Amino acid sequence: MWCWHKMLKLPGLAVVCFLTLTAGWCQPAGRPATNAVAPGAAAGSLAPATPMVQRVLLYASPTTRARFAATGLDANESVRTWEVFLRKYRVPFQLVSSVEQLETLQPGVLLLPSAVALTEREMQAVREFRGKGGGVLSTWMTGVRSETGEWRGYGFMESALDAKVVGNNEAAKDDTFLIMHGDTPAVHALPAGLRVWMEYAKDWYPLRLVGRQAAAELMDWSRTVASGKASSTIVFDERSQPSGRSSRSVVLGYPERLWRSGDPKALEAIAHNSLMWLLRQPDVFVPNWPHPYGSALVVAVAAVDIMVDVDLLFAKMMEDAGGRATYYMLSESAAKSAKILEQVRAKGHEVAYHGDRFDGFKDQAAAVQSKRLGTMVNEMKEAGFNLTGNAGFRAPMDLYDQTTEKLLQERGMGHNLTYMGTTEARLPYFAQADASVARPMVMLPRTQSAPEDLMDTEPEAGMKTFLAELDLIDKMAALSVVTIPGQSLLSKEQLTQTFDYLKARRDRIWWATAAQVADWWRERERISARLESGASGLQLKITIKGAAPVGRAAVVWVNLPESGGALRLVSVGGMAKVPKVASVDRWRGAVVLDGFAPGEYQWNLYFDRPAASASR
Repeated sequence: MWCWHKMLKLPGLAVVCFLTLTAGWCQPAGRPATNAVAPGAAAGSLAPATPMVQRVLLYASPTTRARFAATGLDANESVRTWEVFLRKYRVPFQLVSSVEQLETLQPGVLLLPSAVALTEREMQAVREFRGKGGGVLSTWMTGVRSETGEWRGYGFMESALDAKVVGNNEAAKDDTFLIMHGDTPAVHALPAGLRVWMEYAKDWYPLRLVGRQAAAELMDWSRTVASGKASSTIVFDERSQPSGRSSRSVVLGYPERLWRSGDPKALEAIAHNSLMWLLRQPDVFVPNWPHPYGSALVVAVAAVDIMVDVDLLFAKMMEDAGGRATYYMLSESAAKSAKILEQVRAKGHEVAYHGDRFDGFKDQAAAVQSKRLGTMVNEMKEAGFNLTGNAGFRAPMDLYDQTTEKLLQERGMGHNLTYMGTTEARLPYFAQADASVARPMVMLPRTQSAPEDLMDTEPEAGMKTFLAELDLIDKMAALSVVTIPGQSLLSKEQLTQTFDYLKARRDRIWWATAAQVADWWRERERISARLESGASGLQLKITIKGAAPVGRAAVVWVNLPESGGALRLVSVGGMAKVPKVASVDRWRGAVVLDGFAPGEYQWNLYFDRPAASASR
């Protein structure tokens, strides 16, 4: 389960980030930059660097206030929501209440809270603010009505805020969950695939948006993907202005009215992360997946029946696509399947437990469950499969309970494949364990519909939905667990289409066995990182727990204050070795921890401006 205690550090983060703005950490290009990477830098450009901003400008539009009042509503409620939030997290801000003030603002971050009605003059002032390099965070409908209440439509949001509105959830009453993307530059404090419930309130419907970058979707509890239906409701981007400066924007497609009933910690985390990105504040976090991957995929094969030659053909198709599966084997069928199962394992596929027989464990007495698990282990051994160490388990029909979980941990199981409803996110998590358990078991939730279920009645439409789900989970930086029965009923054409899709995305999607994912999740848990203000400026501090050095895939990501800038680390006092850095994208760099032993590390952190700024 997601631990909200991590988010309680947000107030301190705000203070630290603002302190760094005065510490001289941003250096011009041309200074020696050991281990620097400039992702997306446009060498030779004459554009001036975008200034680092440090204030929020909260706009209380008099036009919106008047239009709300005309319908018996209080527009100040939206403004007050942000005032309370900004004060709570000690973010410096200035209240702006007239278009004359708006026109004279210097770059910062302009907050437009549900500014439904705007005059042409106000809209032009927002455009000019962005032109000067200012960032904008807008919520819900912005500038859709004139000062007289005339409906203008969503053109201003698309042209000025980089968000195309294509509908809302009025006709889809079940689409009341924000489903969060993970590891995005703008929002990263919440886990990938997290469900954040939002009230279905008449006339306050969240928007469906299309933008270049998405941070959340508007979906139902099951995260059902409807092919062709736009579902993003938080979008962000950065655009170059004619002035040569760069302006960032974040659009939250829901009104402040829905904050009342929503999870305040989740909604505040979204707001805080968005503001820090717009304010160009550096931030640091451990990404979900090993470097350089953006998401993960596990193919889980339920080997219920005796395995036959067709299972070898399926395994070969996966191998040709560059992937390996985890085969969950019923022990009562293991002896008769041993020859083929051993051939599969010899090719790098994983063999795991699926119980002793096809019967759930849930609600059975502890003694019964323990006996069944013992039978399962013994029968697999007799068939030639002594699955010691990091063995995995999946209960038949996902029917298990806390007793099962406890017994599995006592037996040292490495992972348990679970139903999607056991967690609100689309990521692995650790099973609850007492102090006697040396190594908590990793729980791997099934995160999407099985392809054969989707393609049962309408194969073509089902295939589109299945691939759309894979695509969305990838964009979310989440875990995709695809469950397939042994002797799959999918046609060769369907399997080919699926594996071709995955093969084309091997550079981004980490196709791993369940045990590999569980091992990585333990590795990731060993690493923590934070930013602090040191004597000479900003410092990156990393802690590695455990007994062994971390592998080459372990990294920490750092948000860059300038798009295309370069990250540089300098040892403190010359004592610590300096890790390499790599590019993630134009907004982030990665600190590579390959081979670093357990311990505490710290480096002075610098951000070199893009090469373009050297010639301004």
